[in-house]
Amino acid sequence: MTALVTVGEPLAEIALGAEPGAAALGFGGDASNVGVMAARLGAPVRLAARVGDDGLGRRLRAFWAEHGIDATGVRTDADAATGLYVNETEPDGSHRFVYWRSGSAGGRLEPADLGARLFDGLGLLVVTGVTLAVSRSCATAAVVAAERARAASARVVCVLNHRPALRGDVAQLAAFARASDTVIGSREDAAAVFGTGDPAAVRTALADGPRELVLSDGGDPAVAFDGAAGWRQPVPAVPVRNAGGAGDALAGAYLAARLRGEAVDRSLAWGVAAASLSVGRDGCAAGYPSAEEVVALLRELPAAEQLDAGARA
Repeated sequence: MTALVTVGEPLAEIALGAEPGAAALGFGGDASNVGVMAARLGAPVRLAARVGDDGLGRRLRAFWAEHGIDATGVRTDADAATGLYVNETEPDGSHRFVYWRSGSAGGRLEPADLGARLFDGLGLLVVTGVTLAVSRSCATAAVVAAERARAASARVVCVLNHRPALRGDVAQLAAFARASDTVIGSREDAAAVFGTGDPAAVRTALADGPRELVLSDGGDPAVAFDGAAGWRQPVPAVPVRNAGGAGDALAGAYLAARLRGEAVDRSLAWGVAAASLSVGRDGCAAGYPSAEEVVALLRELPAAEQLDAGARA
């Protein structure tokens, strides 16, 4: 199987549960989240990133090693600390993020950090909207990585993950998405980037760009398109404890399935199953489900419904 490579900012996480005193060290950063979920489902994963020369950076490396992720492309930056965020679960199941990332190691990624080994046997390169927005050097590294991936005949994936607080260049994200092979995001992200969350309108906005498009919508059905063909996958009714990182879980599971040759509709079901399980736990990557858990829920999901050509999703 070819490899999946993610490019982006890793972060340590403090996951605060809704119960008084409930707290745990966790791990996040949207690009590495995607990689962790894909690795849990058996995909060969490599990371291109930076962490600080500190305890949090070492904990991140240990966490990735536990999942069999190749972190030889992760540079230790002696001049900057590993970034951190708090993921707070509210009693109603919503969540709130608070970040300490300004000047952190993760945002100092640059093209020189992209070693040649990252691109050996590369199948999918994953770049997120956060990677493009967190710093100018990260954005440049992402663009260079995409160019090198295409030269290696790999597919480029854009996970939209638009975060207004980062004040990234929305036009740059839209252009990167149009030039990608696969675009994954929520309808909310799509509305922020393309001015619409309607799947048919998003496909029009992407013009003749990506062949594959995946859009999630919370507890409502997710949709996926492969060229002219499209599918709608119902989302199971599950208790929601903390939805932080669920979109990254969906992306990682979907891409792991695609990497091993699953069809788009079946891959969408894998993504929905993984995301549905992730929302029942505090934290992001540390709370992602195992392959066994995803397979068990997958057996309970109804088959994706094929959309008629031109039908609204």
